[in-house]
Amino acid sequence: MTYDLIIIGAGPAGISAAVYASRQKLNMLILSKDLGGQVAKEAVDIEIIQDFEKISGPDWVDLYGKTTGGKWS
Repeated sequence: MTYDLIIIGAGPAGISAAVYASRQKLNMLILSKDLGGQVAKEAVDIEIIQDFEKISGPDWVDLYGKTTGGKWS
């Protein structure tokens, strides 16, 4: 299979890259041992995400997983 984009890591930067890639309908592959990186494990409340006053790390990872269609590899 051929990919337009391969993203290494599924922390905040990797998830953001996946969101932008999915908006452009790119065929992508995300390589990561876990989803969300330290944000999913450590972040209690994130207050810098646009359109949210406050969101937890696991909820943020869940939200962006749904935004990209849940296509995590």
